[in-house]
Amino acid sequence: MKHNQWGDESLIAGSARWRFIFTMLLGGACLWGCLLVANRAAAQDIDLFASEVIFRNNPVIGMGAGLTPDYEGSADFRLYPIFQARFNWADGRYINLLGPVIRADLVPSATFGFGPMLRYRPERGSVDDEKTRLLDKVDAATEAGVFGTYALGRFFLYAALNRDTGDAHDGFLADVSVGYRVKIERHVRMVFLAIGTWADDKYMDTYFSVDADNAEKSDLAEFKAGSGIKDIGMVVALKYNINWHWGITGTWKYTRLLGDAADSPIVNQRGNRNQFINGLVINYNF
Repeated sequence: MKHNQWGDESLIAGSARWRFIFTMLLGGACLWGCLLVANRAAAQDIDLFASEVIFRNNPVIGMGAGLTPDYEGSADFRLYPIFQARFNWADGRYINLLGPVIRADLVPSATFGFGPMLRYRPERGSVDDEKTRLLDKVDAATEAGVFGTYALGRFFLYAALNRDTGDAHDGFLADVSVGYRVKIERHVRMVFLAIGTWADDKYMDTYFSVDADNAEKSDLAEFKAGSGIKDIGMVVALKYNINWHWGITGTWKYTRLLGDAADSPIVNQRGNRNQFINGLVINYNF
């Protein structure tokens, strides 16, 4: 059985479980609906795993908003919605929806976690930058994979492998994180994460290459991106409990594009290697 490392008591009641399942499904439908109908969505990774870690064993629903780069490598920003819903089983397993990512931990252990995940990556289409806007549109991608966690006291490790389920980029990504939980006081909790992502040549080619046709249309230099470490960075998530039920969670994420991602003319001529994502969510704990 998983124990709450924050020292909180379990808040799950039998009848509340079914209400929470319904709320989670409704929230998930709203999230995916909002992302799918967005006609100027950002092709950006807004995985907020650090915020997910803060809640651990608490069943939660939440709603908020954040800012993300217009596309991966952009210097412009977009506002995006954040929906959150989490359901826990008595033995510590859970399903968690946060932003465009759904994870299900299937292992009843306080130390290890493992399960499937699904991540939605919005299209790169109508963006603010006048040159990048002329490039071929990149369709939205749904990436499926698995994740694993290992906790040792307040330290934890996270790793995930994901692949495009369609033909948006048809690529493969590997994410690794090392984190530390901090309980500042009774009502305030914080998580720090060091993060890194490796991407294969198909992903990199889709989002960072400029072929001859696109170079002619956009007046950008031709460029061929290959596989490698795409970025490294850090995440800070802070949760403040207003009372027993209500709380506010803020997330700040910084990544630095590396290698061919940083050298792409989409980034070094029209965008920024330094990428920032900020989010604020109001939470209700059951």
